Amino acid sequence: MVGRMAEIDDPRERREDALTARIAATMRRKLAKDYPPAGTRRDAHPKHTGLLEGVFTVDPALPPDLRVGLFAEAKSYKAWVRTSSASDKPQSDAVRDVRGLAVKLLDVPGEKIPESDEPRTQDFVLLSHPSMPLGTVRLFHDAIVYSARYSPLVFAAKMMLTGRSRVLKELDAARIRPSSPLEIRYWSTTPYRFGADRVVKYSLLPTSGKTSPLPAELPADYLTRAMAQHLATESVSFDFAVQFRKDGMPVHDAAPRWDETASPFVTVATLTVPAQDFRTEERDRLAEELRFSPAHARVEHRPMGPVNRARMRVYRENSEFRTRRRRVFDR
Repeated sequence: MVGRMAEIDDPRERREDALTARIAATMRRKLAKDYPPAGTRRDAHPKHTGLLEGVFTVDPALPPDLRVGLFAEAKSYKAWVRTSSASDKPQSDAVRDVRGLAVKLLDVPGEKIPESDEPRTQDFVLLSHPSMPLGTVRLFHDAIVYSARYSPLVFAAKMMLTGRSRVLKELDAARIRPSSPLEIRYWSTTPYRFGADRVVKYSLLPTSGKTSPLPAELPADYLTRAMAQHLATESVSFDFAVQFRKDGMPVHDAAPRWDETASPFVTVATLTVPAQDFRTEERDRLAEELRFSPAHARVEHRPMGPVNRARMRVYRENSEFRTRRRRVFDR
């Protein structure tokens, strides 16, 4: 408790808390404005392209130094896998965008971090880009607040005028138009504890090596169709890997990519998505109701860094806001 009080008294921590509070408040106002009267869409990655059943299997042959927390014993967990697009408003799959993949493991034992409001889950939230261009809470704040209050062009102008055009270039480079969400790689972009004294980033790597050609025409739901076609007849799998932090790899800025030649990713588990029909009303409804957050974590895998702290708070507050509005609307 004393250590935590020292953090709160740190001026940097107070600034971070103030910025995070403003981010959450801005997002709530935007949700209420964009989705009246219920305002039930999520603030981050509102358009899902599929909610899939999966199985997450810890590698039974892990060496002792990798048997930490969730990976301490060879075990399989049922999982929900939500694929999505990052735009703050749902748009056609044909538009270039950052793509997301979030995994929720079910019936996970062990002590969870205090910020978690789900005692039996472990979430992994990943993106189709290896780093987060908005890698600090200040940049995260400016992108959300300037874009919501004025226009994304105002945020872009600020980046140009302050000599940070690289942020805009990286944001543009992160937007992709893949053949299928099941055929691309994903990264956590932010760091996490791996036991008491090590820090890692996560990645999901498709194992088939298959890359389908883009269709000649791209319907607004072409990513959903591509997954449905694949999963109608066969399963798909990913290697789940960790990359250990080495000296010089930043924790407080999520924008720099950790060098994979200096610290290669090491596979610790497999995510398998069996053949299935996921295009149902029940699955779509569940895709909207499930909450994914870095905060849903065992203590051995605590999210690290300012961006993760901000995400945990913003996701929780906005999820509670959506739930309250849904209850009022449903009365």
